[in-house]
Amino acid sequence: MIRLNFPLHRVANLSRVEFQRYWRETHGPLVASVARALRIRRYLQSHSVDDPLYDGLRAARTGMHQPFDGVACLWWDSRDDLLAALASEAGRKAGELLLEDEKRFIDLARSPLWLGQEIAQINPMPENSIVAWPQSSWIKLCYLLQPKPGMSVAACHATWNMDHGYLIRRHSGATRFARYIQTHTLDDELNAALSAARGGPPAYAGLTAAWFDRYDLVRILSDPASEGARGFGLFLEDEKRFIDFSRSTLFATKEIVFVDEGSS
Repeated sequence: MIRLNFPLHRVANLSRVEFQRYWRETHGPLVASVARALRIRRYLQSHSVDDPLYDGLRAARTGMHQPFDGVACLWWDSRDDLLAALASEAGRKAGELLLEDEKRFIDLARSPLWLGQEIAQINPMPENSIVAWPQSSWIKLCYLLQPKPGMSVAACHATWNMDHGYLIRRHSGATRFARYIQTHTLDDELNAALSAARGGPPAYAGLTAAWFDRYDLVRILSDPASEGARGFGLFLEDEKRFIDFSRSTLFATKEIVFVDEGSS
């Protein structure tokens, strides 16, 4: 499958509560209504939440920029399926409808979007077994990252996947990662076309998504001498090798799934 990531900043005249309400109650159902025309297999919204646990993790990564108000994620069976949808008359009309609605609540000039390939580092259960629903104790960490100065995106991806992914897996028992997915941005001409249609900024090198039970994190991070807390310290030190914190950010989210047809 291929995935589109769309981190969102709200327009200036909306509060985060107003933005998220419109996104959830108006735009989400609109996307779902045209999902078949656009051949979308899965569509979910990750709504940013204020959480002191993740605020602390972000503060430890000196200089990170402020979080987005949320992240929209959409999946297609393949790149060819996406292209076919965009080329069809029904898909073109659906895309225009969604873009017009996006302008009502999204600051498109500050909201990048890009295609990525998922790499599942920790994924013990089916895709919809762990969802950070608003009323659940699950919480999802979104970490948008850029490579260190002088490092290519390809080198960043390799270090992130092979070295950092191994480190996360090695300490996942103590740090209580329930799921950990890396989405590596594809070097694809479609990214420029998608961005140009909305006037958005350049893509990030990728996005980490990690799911935790919040009660586990409270217990781990409240004891700096614990094995789990030491694991998080090791993750931070390793990130310094390949991530430019000043161009990256992380934040906590809750998820709402609007379309989930699985994979064909």
